[in-house]
Amino acid sequence: MIKEKKDKDLKKEIEDKKGPSKEDSTEPKKDLDEKELLLAQIEELKDNLLRAKAELQNVRRVSREEVTRARLFGVESLSREFILVGDYLERALEACINEANIEVIREGLELTLKSFEVSLETAGIIPINPKHETFDPEKHEAISVVEDNKKDSNTIIKVIQRGFTIQDRTLRPAKVIVTKKPDKK
Repeated sequence: MIKEKKDKDLKKEIEDKKGPSKEDSTEPKKDLDEKELLLAQIEELKDNLLRAKAELQNVRRVSREEVTRARLFGVESLSREFILVGDYLERALEACINEANIEVIREGLELTLKSFEVSLETAGIIPINPKHETFDPEKHEAISVVEDNKKDSNTIIKVIQRGFTIQDRTLRPAKVIVTKKPDKK
């Protein structure tokens, strides 16, 4: 044990006299180069993160602006269609005052209704005309139920008020009269 201690001390003295070895002198330099490289990578990653955040903010801003423009355009387009229908209604009212012929008034009202329906279709609003269809609570509202032996139960026999859908979603259900089988006595 004493001999081992002397050997270690001797090796240490020899190394001290030689000075730092080549391996020892490159280690700190190597550590320094790695450290600088890692710091440079960290800075590059920070820069990339900052740019990505800025890009994300720009994309969000642009998409908000596009959504706003699309909404305004949709409202503007629909408004033009309804203004046209209003013009036709004014002409029909004037015809009521000036015309004694009911057929001219009826024809004007039919044209106005047709124009109105075209305006709705332009906006993606589709009428529900469910006569003779099976009652669907998602699209129809039963106002009355009538007993009928000849038709299946829940068959729509009369439409009181049309319903409308937009993008396959019900805006207003159609108000209808449906059938049911008579109660057996």
